[in-house]
Amino acid sequence: MAKRKTRQRKRPKRKQTGHTSHASLAGLAPLIESKGIFDSIHQQVSIPQKQLIYRPTDKLIFVVLGLLVGCEHIDEINHRLRPDNMLLSAFGYSSCADQSVIQDTLDICVSENVVQLKGVLRSLYIEHNQSQALVTRAIEQSETLTIDMDLTGRPVSANAQGAEKGYFCRKRGIYGRQLARVLVPDTQEIIAEELYPGNRLSCQVFVEMVSEMEQTLSLDTKEKRQRIGTDKHINPALWKGYQLLAKMFSGNRAKVLAQSVDQCVDVDGQGTRQAGWVTKPHRYGRKTRQLAVRKPHPKKKSGFNYVFLVVTDMTTDMLTLLQSYDARSGVPESTFFQDNQGLAQRQLRKHQFECQQMLMLLSQLAHNLCQWLKRWMVDALAAKAQMEQYAQQMMSSQSADTHTHAISKEAIRLPNEASDDGYVSFSRWRAWSSLKKEAWFV
Repeated sequence: MAKRKTRQRKRPKRKQTGHTSHASLAGLAPLIESKGIFDSIHQQVSIPQKQLIYRPTDKLIFVVLGLLVGCEHIDEINHRLRPDNMLLSAFGYSSCADQSVIQDTLDICVSENVVQLKGVLRSLYIEHNQSQALVTRAIEQSETLTIDMDLTGRPVSANAQGAEKGYFCRKRGIYGRQLARVLVPDTQEIIAEELYPGNRLSCQVFVEMVSEMEQTLSLDTKEKRQRIGTDKHINPALWKGYQLLAKMFSGNRAKVLAQSVDQCVDVDGQGTRQAGWVTKPHRYGRKTRQLAVRKPHPKKKSGFNYVFLVVTDMTTDMLTLLQSYDARSGVPESTFFQDNQGLAQRQLRKHQFECQQMLMLLSQLAHNLCQWLKRWMVDALAAKAQMEQYAQQMMSSQSADTHTHAISKEAIRLPNEASDDGYVSFSRWRAWSSLKKEAWFV
């Protein structure tokens, strides 16, 4: 007897449901994917490692996602990111690599990969940054835009590559590296970051960091550079035409300049801080003014501690300069503190210097991505409000006598720079009566 073949019905695919502790990040995954943030890493970074399940660049993305979900160390990816299947599926991954495999990928990175990743971050910054508009406005309207550069210590083992004795706040005699950062205080975007041995000072790395800033912000002419204010060194920036507000570094020179201060004025109303102009200023590559700020010495009753500010602005009064310098001093430090707590930068340590540079650049991407997401969300809310306004206008234009307006296969066209013709079309929509004042979009 012939067997009867039964045709099995295909079971409908169920929608994937689950739980995640990072629903907000999962909801923003399509937006990040539409901007092509991670695609640039896949296309431009080539790590010499064999691919079994995950590409080497996938593991770099896992590091960025791990920083965004709060991993303080790479090994915490196994406990925070890897079990979160819903978050991984939002970014197009069915699973996550083990932390040991990610460590192997970071350990195999060379200086060429560092250069490639720097190029990716520079191209992403040029495409998505909010600071370029501020630079353009400052140049066109003859305003001043402040750009800060600062260093912070990263203590490591004495056996690590690039570990040297240097200045580390409240820690003497330890080894570490120095992290240099250039950022725009108004947007808190990182323009460039670089890792140096622990014995480097800010004045020694200033020229290199300024050149990276010029490449990123396209400051290729002296006319563009005149309205950009920086700090931490003098002559190289003066020769290029920058406006400077900086603190003098040499202690011996400060003692000589203190003798040429004729009169000091109380600037805080309590007698604990005084300031006065230097009558015989030190000579630099361009004409400058130098302001002496002194405070009573904590150990010597009749002595003072002097700090000298160098400024190229020849018209601003003394109090305004002090307020400007005090205002700029907290932005780099606060961003370092925020990244140390939110992105755990201080805890990410690698023995090899190139591996630490890769972690630094991935942390920079996570920092800038957080800043860009704020603007993208604001733009999305503004587009939603504009869409609702257009819908209300179209419904109000309909006749109030009829109870139903079945309008199908029409299009609402809103201005949008992303489309080819400058508009976005919503092809299916239905508007109910103007008495209900409701609209649903599909």
